Amino acid sequence: MDPRERIEAFWAGERPEQIPYTMFRGYPWHSGVLDDAAWQPMYEAGLRTTWEVGTFGSRAKNVEHGHDSWTEEGQKFDRYTMRTPVGEISSTYRDGWQAKYFLETAQDYRVMQYVVENTEIFPQHKAFAQAEQEHGEHCIVHVGLGRSPIQTLLVDYAGLENLSWHLAELPAEVEALCDALLCDLRRAAEITAEGPGRYVSVAENFTADTMGPERFRRYHLPVYEELFPPLQAAGKIVGTFFDGRLASCKEAIAGSPIDLLESLTPPPEGDLTLAEARAAWPDKLFWSNINLATYELPPDRIRATVLEAVQQAAPDGRRLAFAVSEDLPRNWRESMPVVLATLRETRA
Repeated sequence: MDPRERIEAFWAGERPEQIPYTMFRGYPWHSGVLDDAAWQPMYEAGLRTTWEVGTFGSRAKNVEHGHDSWTEEGQKFDRYTMRTPVGEISSTYRDGWQAKYFLETAQDYRVMQYVVENTEIFPQHKAFAQAEQEHGEHCIVHVGLGRSPIQTLLVDYAGLENLSWHLAELPAEVEALCDALLCDLRRAAEITAEGPGRYVSVAENFTADTMGPERFRRYHLPVYEELFPPLQAAGKIVGTFFDGRLASCKEAIAGSPIDLLESLTPPPEGDLTLAEARAAWPDKLFWSNINLATYELPPDRIRATVLEAVQQAAPDGRRLAFAVSEDLPRNWRESMPVVLATLRETRA
């Protein structure tokens, strides 16, 4: 098998000839790094980068988008504004990190609901082939669907602190905006089901500590139960980017139609070992993140840690791949080849 065939076997739940190893291509820390000649031997040893592309586009009617930037005390600020007939909202970033979110008041929710309800979702299937051509033979392109409505609020529009009190103080506004977002996501899923690509990623950035099992069942499961089966019926493998602590929701996750848990991270960042995760979810695919601290270990301990992870999650060699999905190891030139050499020991 070549590396692409290994990934495809992993997605299918079959046993690849070797456990796959991938790295996110699109993170800011890749700026300039991927030109380094040190990557070529790793590509030859089986490493592949991944790139996520949406096969749908969007455009909002009667919405004016604005952007201004400035520097203050050595920090760069960017403000993004949406102006509509019912009002204006803005979000501010400081040195690339979100410092002010769009949603702070009930009026902000009404403006955002106007934006969402006046957004058209349309097919953009050519983007997949264009991405494959642009990123080359060492890149595995897959499809991105976006986030569920509640995670869109938490990650993008309101932030954890704001959403926490909005759920208590502005429940009607939260529900109305989630309903509007679901309408757009429903259309995006329909287009995705008709388009190219085998693997569809839902970029949740979920950690159970922020929601708990009750809200997971209320806000996440109904979305997954509605949207995932039609995608699966169209031949797609559907995964959720769950890179946080998941133990409190493991029973609800077990009963969900999720095929694959992407960036699944063991302790200390996560709270389930891969053995515990496999016991909880025997049939799900794990695209597991290797803890960043593992890369700092001596080579023999990196090897032992990776082999132990394989034994815990995939004693039969199935339903497991590894990824660099959170940050690039500081010593990537030395440590990532050790992982690749170790994975050669997993060959069937």
